[in-house]
Amino acid sequence: MSSTYKIIKYLIDIGPVIIIPGLLLFIGFFSTKNVLRNIKNCLYIFLGMVGVSLLLTIFVNFFNPLTSTILINSLKDYTLIDTGWMLTEIVSLSSPILLYIILAVLSLNLLMLFFRFTRTINIDLWSYWSFLLAGSITYIIIEVQWIGILIAVIIAAITFTLSDIYAHHIETYYGIKGISNAQAHIICWAPLSHIVNAILNKIPFIKRIHLFYDEIQYKLGFFSEPMIFGFFVGFVIGLITRYRTLMLNMGPDLLYACSSGLRLAIIMILLPRFVNLLMKGLIPAIDDLQGLIERRVARKTIYIGLDSIVLVGHPSVIGLSIVVIPLTIYLSTLLPGNNVLPSADLVMIPFLIIWAVTLSCGDLFRSFISSMLTIPLVLWITTDMGQFFTNYLVKYEFGLVEGYSGVSSISASSNIFFWILLQIIKPIINLFA
Repeated sequence: MSSTYKIIKYLIDIGPVIIIPGLLLFIGFFSTKNVLRNIKNCLYIFLGMVGVSLLLTIFVNFFNPLTSTILINSLKDYTLIDTGWMLTEIVSLSSPILLYIILAVLSLNLLMLFFRFTRTINIDLWSYWSFLLAGSITYIIIEVQWIGILIAVIIAAITFTLSDIYAHHIETYYGIKGISNAQAHIICWAPLSHIVNAILNKIPFIKRIHLFYDEIQYKLGFFSEPMIFGFFVGFVIGLITRYRTLMLNMGPDLLYACSSGLRLAIIMILLPRFVNLLMKGLIPAIDDLQGLIERRVARKTIYIGLDSIVLVGHPSVIGLSIVVIPLTIYLSTLLPGNNVLPSADLVMIPFLIIWAVTLSCGDLFRSFISSMLTIPLVLWITTDMGQFFTNYLVKYEFGLVEGYSGVSSISASSNIFFWILLQIIKPIINLFA
């Protein structure tokens, strides 16, 4: 299994930024006769994804001074630290059933397509890490291979079904035809946002409240320009960060607020441009792939499962993230039962609220309500999973983070359906222990 491990680790390490353009480039040689256009489209996709990925990291890091200020003024004593992808990778690649899980999930996807249980074909091989993680965690707990594979297959079946159900919302809101979001830890939050919108539509006064990003831009006029809006929001965040010394050290603190505004303004200017670059290549590449499927496979619509990075750069998602990211830290200081400090995986927050924005069609009021339900649930689940991750690292003699008695990971814990399955399995395990 060592060669299999190396291949799987290599695919996970290179990430979706290379895997998706690479696969589309390869498929494009069969889907279109225009080779140069295929190469150009995939180059646009690659450059767009690289730009979005880098700017998203810079965007999240922008909030570090503000989150530090929130934590300094909090009396919360965290016992768990969010170590992010490092922990996810260690656990997801730790079991001997990796190849079996991949083969089982691939077979399941093909069978579901054949029997018309789904119309999604997942070409994002990188996103298979969420299935590997679910199966690996189950195997580590139970030490029975077939149960670990079964749990991974169940998570995959739920993922493909949900991605199929909600695919048309991507076309409706983002204008991208023929793709779906086949990522287990992201699409699992779509039903929650769906329920929230359905409930809000039943409340007489609340159902009339709408706050669309496009309308805000129209009403603000000049101030809605990404550069101006970004500078103003960044300037305010800079002032909040330095509020303790503002009156005593006004000159340097105002300069800091201005530099903070400039940093956010640059991000707000560049991010839409990279998103446009991504879409410039993605839309024709997907159209060519859909044409190949209709000619060679079936005339019905087949959705192409892609990574959430193609959606996360939308202005409504980024605009809502400006509020939700610092609020996540603040909520973590107040939320009863939460013992995890969101840290390395704060970059996950924009991804986790994608479906809150999508299913409300960009209504920031409804998106915010959905997000404020999603984030506490993620923090509670991450706290609950902390015991498993900590025990695992201690058992296999990995080091813990100094100052904390345990570790956890938001990305590794954000699949609510897997967490529910674990709660069902635990009592059964205890009966036969």
